[in-house]
Amino acid sequence: MSQLRFAMFAAAGALFAASPAFAADSPVVGTWATVAKSDFGTFKSTWTVTQSGGAYTIDVKDAPPEGGAPGGDAGGAPPAPPKSTISDVAVDGSTLTFNRELVMGDMTIKLAYKVTADGNALTGMTHSDFGDIPITGTKQ
Repeated sequence: MSQLRFAMFAAAGALFAASPAFAADSPVVGTWATVAKSDFGTFKSTWTVTQSGGAYTIDVKDAPPEGGAPGGDAGGAPPAPPKSTISDVAVDGSTLTFNRELVMGDMTIKLAYKVTADGNALTGMTHSDFGDIPITGTKQ
């Protein structure tokens, strides 16, 4: 009986110890330099995907748009960045999905992302009211 109990504890301990290591090895975890090309221009951003306690989070830092007008006020100050809210972050194997809402002045854009990591490459799409936009990325 004590050998059976020991075997059960050993198996439970092995599963417990292996779970964080498996999650940490998720191919989507890390920092990604991404590029989204649309009819409206090329948009670059840096995504940092982290995992803690079985939950995933993503932080998106957008680069200023390329080729756009300088904008800003008469004093030359840059325009305020859009407000961004990220929700519904999920990872299934090498696939990352999440929703993002961008608020720019009185306009709100809703985006639904689905990307797949393969080594140091990230590919996928974001869906918006303007259509699907391809995304590529490189792990940093």
